[in-house]
Amino acid sequence: MTSASLNNSDLLVFATEMERDAVCADGIVTGVGILSTAINLSKIFQKKTYKRAIQIGIAGAYRSGGLRIGDVVEVESDCMPEFLPWEPNAFFATDSLGLKRVKGATVLSCTKTEEMGKARGKDFQIETMEGAAFFAVCKEYGVQAVQVRAISNFAALYDKSEWEIEKALKNLSATLLN
Repeated sequence: MTSASLNNSDLLVFATEMERDAVCADGIVTGVGILSTAINLSKIFQKKTYKRAIQIGIAGAYRSGGLRIGDVVEVESDCMPEFLPWEPNAFFATDSLGLKRVKGATVLSCTKTEEMGKARGKDFQIETMEGAAFFAVCKEYGVQAVQVRAISNFAALYDKSEWEIEKALKNLSATLLN
């Protein structure tokens, strides 16, 4: 991202160093998953006040969502489907960068079968392992939240040899730099 689009009250958030290093040298790495994101982001917000946080990373897309590998999208809403219907947990973006907007599912484990991908794809377009936790913590601390993801794979039969992480990260970086 260009420094002109960010200011001192913005925080860039990444799950992994790989994602951060592909986009920019700035930003914090919270770790992969719901708990790591919630704990580490909460610690950061307890130490410093931010106006806006932007979570940046890769995601899997459900085939029915009409997305392609390499597409860069903005998550407008996110929830944890494994906690439904017992716990209402829908979270929403509170700011926007103007990219194509999608509905996300934050999952405990990547989708590993075509059947699960089809089932989750009825309600969501992408899956991540951190998005809902990011939105929830931002809401708790009154921080505007934006989540940007590049599609690296289809959330279906788990075959990492089909993932295109480099392409996704390249497109993510190019989109955010523009």
